[in-house]
Amino acid sequence: MKRHLSPEEITAAAAGLEIDEAARRHLASCIACRTEAERLGGVVDARRREIVAGAPDWAASKASVMDRLPESAARGAARKPRWLRPALAAAAALVVAVGLGVLRPDDAVDSTAGGDPAVEEILAEMDELLSDDGIPGFEIIDPESGDLEAYFDNGAS
Repeated sequence: MKRHLSPEEITAAAAGLEIDEAARRHLASCIACRTEAERLGGVVDARRREIVAGAPDWAASKASVMDRLPESAARGAARKPRWLRPALAAAAALVVAVGLGVLRPDDAVDSTAGGDPAVEEILAEMDELLSDDGIPGFEIIDPESGDLEAYFDNGAS
């Protein structure tokens, strides 16, 4: 090889990565390239040592936090059963569903009546819902008003 190694090849050699056979032979025979790779390898090794030395000691950190907790808190956290939180969540969801009226027994279909409600009843309810020309929510404000024109009439002003 007549040329020196490129900076990328020297960096790869210093980092311990795989380089091609020609570059490896040149590195073995060229003092300048080998010196540069060793110098850069020293920098890489020093940085690796810094990283390892600066890594936090998680076991010591955990022990420090646990030491600062009161005895009752440390013992109480360990004694809670794993099923308690899901059971409480399910109970809360049931209370909310009952509170909102989702599980009212009067909405259930009477199984002794022979099955589904009659098609005519369903169609009559849909016709009643579709024939309502009121704006949803306004009946709460003024239940006596069935005339939409009164809401849009601005008068002489």
